[in-house]
Amino acid sequence: AHRQRIVNWINATGGTSSAFDVTTKGILHSALHNQYWRLIDPQGKPTGVMGWWPSRACTFLENHDTGSTQGHWPFPRDKLTQGYAYILTHPGTPVIFYDHFYEFGIRDVLTELIEARRRAGIHCRSSVKIYHANTEGYVAQVSNMLVIKLGHFDWNPSKENQLDGSWQKFIDKGADYQIWLRQ
Repeated sequence: AHRQRIVNWINATGGTSSAFDVTTKGILHSALHNQYWRLIDPQGKPTGVMGWWPSRACTFLENHDTGSTQGHWPFPRDKLTQGYAYILTHPGTPVIFYDHFYEFGIRDVLTELIEARRRAGIHCRSSVKIYHANTEGYVAQVSNMLVIKLGHFDWNPSKENQLDGSWQKFIDKGADYQIWLRQ
């Protein structure tokens, strides 16, 4: 219902506006605490506005209204890099919070994730194929050029029959997340 209200608002603008994907932000709060199954809807799409209308979804973890000195609904600090790995490798228009980039000591991580997005050619309308979303973790192929794994299970794209081609690990953050790019 929450996602539908945001889409209804975008529709009311004639599709000329984008909106903060608050639904995805909220779902990520729980999903990254071993509830990765929350990242897939019944139609097999990403939850939140990014699953229905990704070109109008502004994905974010915090902004000046939620984080910083406001402290209203801050994103879990220990899950920031996982959260950014998710929004920066998925469709929509990801927004990086100024404080996170300049004041939280994760600038290098964010720069690396931005580079993965650039190399894979991910944009606001990129396709997503979700392979796993359960209590152990999440795996998705985005734009046919990138695979991301979040969570605590052993998985590798080269062992999957449905993933043609050859894959090279680009980022390895252990149990937090791994990213492969198609060679």
